[in-house]
Amino acid sequence: MAAGVGLAGAALCFALVGTFVFDQDTDTVTLPVPVEYVIAKQVQYSFALQNKTNRVIPKAEFWAYAPVKQTATQLHARLDCNHPYQLIGDNSGNQVLHLTFDNLTPYATRLITVRADLGLSQKSNPLPQAPLPWDLKAEKHIESDHPAIRRLAAQLKSPDRFETVERIFSWVVQHIAYSGYARDNRGALYALEYKKGDCTEYMSLFVALCRASGISARGIGGYICPESTQLKPGAYHNWAEFYHNGAWQIADPQNNVLMQNQADYIAMRIIRAHEDNPMGSFNRFRVKGEGLKVKMN
Repeated sequence: MAAGVGLAGAALCFALVGTFVFDQDTDTVTLPVPVEYVIAKQVQYSFALQNKTNRVIPKAEFWAYAPVKQTATQLHARLDCNHPYQLIGDNSGNQVLHLTFDNLTPYATRLITVRADLGLSQKSNPLPQAPLPWDLKAEKHIESDHPAIRRLAAQLKSPDRFETVERIFSWVVQHIAYSGYARDNRGALYALEYKKGDCTEYMSLFVALCRASGISARGIGGYICPESTQLKPGAYHNWAEFYHNGAWQIADPQNNVLMQNQADYIAMRIIRAHEDNPMGSFNRFRVKGEGLKVKMN
């Protein structure tokens, strides 16, 4: 079982992690800036893994996201699981739990419980990790190179970068109607053409318009948690981050939240097309083994 550093008291505070100075032209930071995560929260979530067959499954494998290691507003301090696990990371900062159960007997169920201690911040911390090249590029569901998205981005663009973000955010909030949860990601172009979608389409269109305007942006998957809580599958949510003043800032157009209540957002996945972790395109968990069924509780 992996272990980390626990939360001490009610606050988790880290001072300087590097030397930074902000450059307005490149939107990067290199000034001495304190990095703090002073709001302590704990989240817990669980899964039921079941062998639905009358046969022994020699090897059952299960993967699930753990909270992102570090973002501008979140630091993952400690992780506990009731079964032995391997923790796999990628170069975006995503973390994946990998569990293996040998010789899972017929109709047997394994309850997997995960608990994470986090430090959070209402204000975005400038970090040494600058945006990556693909945070400006078109990808599946983020069609920032499509003529219709480029035309709208040009209409919304301002000489001031943050004003451009505000215009994009306001346009998405005002013109996209929430259509209820949809299982599949339909993408930014769908949202623009049909003027509707769920949180994923809101996120995708905001990110696509930012990228088409030359502003680094990315999608995030996770939960909105004003306080410590048990995470529930129906509460899973997508929002966006854009890069401004040397830090990633939260934008949640479906909820009309721009750089507000940032400590309420628990990031479980930074969504990038290049991801090379074993979860692939799965949003929350993945299972391998014929006859296995898994449910998040």
